[in-house]
Amino acid sequence: MKYAAITLLALAACIPCPAAEEPASDRYARSVVGLEVTYQTWDEDRPWSKTTPKSRNGSAVLLDGSYLLTDAQMVDHATLIQVATFGRSRPVEPVIVAVDPEINLALLRITDPDALEGLQPIGLADSTPITGTLHMARWRGQQLEMAASRITRFEVRRGWGGGVEHAFLYMRTDMAGGGWGEPVFDNGALVGVTVSQSDMLSRAVPVELLKRFLARATAEGPYIGFPALGVMWQTNSDPAVSAFLGQEGEPRGILIRQVPWGTSACGVLKPRDILLELDGQSLDAEGYYHHPRFGRLRFGQHLAENHDLGDVVQVRVLRDHKELELDMTLRGYPSALDLIPYYRPGQPSYLVAGGLVIRELDAPYLRTWGQEWDKNAPIGLLHYFSLFREGQTRDSRRKVILMMVLPSPYNAGYQYSRDDVIESINGLPVDSVADAAAAFEEPLDGFHVIRLSPGVSRR
Repeated sequence: MKYAAITLLALAACIPCPAAEEPASDRYARSVVGLEVTYQTWDEDRPWSKTTPKSRNGSAVLLDGSYLLTDAQMVDHATLIQVATFGRSRPVEPVIVAVDPEINLALLRITDPDALEGLQPIGLADSTPITGTLHMARWRGQQLEMAASRITRFEVRRGWGGGVEHAFLYMRTDMAGGGWGEPVFDNGALVGVTVSQSDMLSRAVPVELLKRFLARATAEGPYIGFPALGVMWQTNSDPAVSAFLGQEGEPRGILIRQVPWGTSACGVLKPRDILLELDGQSLDAEGYYHHPRFGRLRFGQHLAENHDLGDVVQVRVLRDHKELELDMTLRGYPSALDLIPYYRPGQPSYLVAGGLVIRELDAPYLRTWGQEWDKNAPIGLLHYFSLFREGQTRDSRRKVILMMVLPSPYNAGYQYSRDDVIESINGLPVDSVADAAAAFEEPLDGFHVIRLSPGVSRR
């Protein structure tokens, strides 16, 4: 019996132990990199000059093909981009492949093979989970910081730099100060990239849209963006209004208020149409349809997830008490199609004439009034932004303002004029700085006559 026991113990010692599972931190450390960006914005109060250079730090994730995926805000106005691997800065400057401010994503590429040493690309998940806990990751110093992020909901919102509406993944996270391109993982695969965070609630672009962005960004030819309907609409919740427009029974569909020039709906939909169906998707009175995975979502997600620019989709509307089926060619909705753009990629359009500084009104200028600019900016300018931001028409492309006056004997008496909307110059309507410059070439009887809209600085 003694010898048998010894034999059994020896056999047990020869059985191999199962391999220990690789820690998640080690698995993601080879795929997550830091970005150190130096950027320089234009001085909105002095549009002929730039502000002092600043820096920002964020994250990116390595994908096949030496690509780095991050959010567009990370590289906005960038003058220098450097990659930090394993928590350490390295003199590696990736090239920008594509930037889409409308969906807030950017794709970079590392062209130096030596810079990829020790790194490993990660794959994309098939789909975004609808419940459960995910993991966000970033380098903080020389340590990989990971945080559990619990899925709370999916919600369709307008993107940062344009009019494309799509679904965002909302998560309750343990990571403070996030929202700068941190990758979000589930079981070793990428499911999202963060684009903003408020307190501990993080917002990410889900993998369904990441795939479409990557396909467009890596295709031959120039990058093309995402489609959008491009209308101003309201819920169809008042039975009296729907009945007046010819709808019987419970209100359904959304009520079109305005169709901005140049959008997908331009020339197809009209104000006071009730949009009942979009590409076969029935819309309820609040603009929701049934997404096969995420449940009730606003209709913008259907176009962003399933269609490309140039696709022709069918819409069903109620117009003049009749239901019509119409074909609509999908276009993008960049911020440039707004009467008052929320995002502007380059230098402000401005003109200095006789000491009068004239420029086009946009949100970057309004933000010079600080964190609460939507309360502190001049009420006259906020009026236009709040009510007519998306109201661009063929004859009204921009709001042009007299921003300030550079005092000189030539304009004595006008030096206190500021932030007034210009209606016409020398009798000619102006809706761009180019129009203003052309109007100054045609003075009236030797004088320049500038007509201003009523505002808080004039009586």
